[in-house]
Amino acid sequence: MMFLKSASLMLCTAALAIMTSSANAAEKHEIYKLLPNSALSGVIDPEMADRSGIAKALPTAPRDASKKLVIGWSEITLGNPWFVSVIDTAKAKAAEYGYELDVQVADGDPAKTSAQIDAFIAKKVDVIVLDPTDLAAAAADAQRAVDAGIPVIALGTVPDDSPIVTTVLFNPYGNGFEAGRFVAQHYGADKPIKAAAILGTVGNSTSESRVNGMITGIIYERAQQLGLNLSKEDAMLAGFNKFQELKTGGAFDYPEVKFSVVSMGVGFWTEEGGLDAAEDILTAHSSKLDIILAENDFMGMGALRALENQGLKGKIQVANAADGFRTALDLVKSGDMLVTGLCSGSHTGEGVITLINQIFDKGFDANNLPLGSYYPSRVVTKENADEFIDPDTANPFFRYTVPAFKTIGDIRS
Repeated sequence: MMFLKSASLMLCTAALAIMTSSANAAEKHEIYKLLPNSALSGVIDPEMADRSGIAKALPTAPRDASKKLVIGWSEITLGNPWFVSVIDTAKAKAAEYGYELDVQVADGDPAKTSAQIDAFIAKKVDVIVLDPTDLAAAAADAQRAVDAGIPVIALGTVPDDSPIVTTVLFNPYGNGFEAGRFVAQHYGADKPIKAAAILGTVGNSTSESRVNGMITGIIYERAQQLGLNLSKEDAMLAGFNKFQELKTGGAFDYPEVKFSVVSMGVGFWTEEGGLDAAEDILTAHSSKLDIILAENDFMGMGALRALENQGLKGKIQVANAADGFRTALDLVKSGDMLVTGLCSGSHTGEGVITLINQIFDKGFDANNLPLGSYYPSRVVTKENADEFIDPDTANPFFRYTVPAFKTIGDIRS
């Protein structure tokens, strides 16, 4: 009899455990089960795993202030003003703290990045900063450095799961999402939106996440305007699925929210690339379009040139997910562009050096930072442009204060 009671109790306990597990699994929305994904960089899993148990080679005692802190920095490229601003600002900030900054440029070559990391390890630098050229290779590079007792901080793109301290970056998905919401607010609930999209390249996580975010922001805001029963997570999943349709089929239609994307082009992050992509789009679809959704300012400015060349400026709008270059801010303020997001190379570089200073000189406990430390998402519109335009014309971006770095515990709470 005791055996039967014990067996019965065990079965009940097991059943309860299964029910609890199932309930917990059911609570997690499908969108978070897709993470990590190249189109969802910047989406924060509310149940992200604790990282405090991962060895990161962080300092365990105050450093000897009489010795200069040496930083080894592997940058992906200096062939773009955004990356130049990262390094220029990092150098200035490092000099302010009295740090030595050794910058090497990988020219987009993962093999060069790996060789540079190995050279920094041999040099026995105090900390390595890594702008990933390849996500899997970057994770392996970081592991070698940590095994040698050197902590690694990434920037720009979150590498595959690895022992890095964190990645410093603006939020690709979040900025796109907020820009998309503004697009929907601009048109209101009644006007069907026919759009085209231009992204840097398919397969790049920043490109895909920004454009996916814009699409999702439009869907979410439209659903709210139309009184549809669509939660933010539901809209994120719907937007993700529509973005997959766009990648595979070149277009999608979402009649429930009066929104369609009729074409997609690739602009390789440059103004000329945006011009070429927009010209191709306009040749086939100019009579249908309301707006071009551009991943970044350069491609957006290229699209604007294409519209001017064809006498369509003002008839078809341009919205950018990033970056907030001063030229784009002026275009937004004048009404020539509808919106842009914030993604400053200067503030990314500043944030990295600030974090290093906090860890090595201020005693900040960085052991449980998320894999991606995303800056809060903001967008610039005609109405708020003056808030972001810096009177200091030497600043190629916008006025901004680098936010505090939050631990996983901070984010969960």
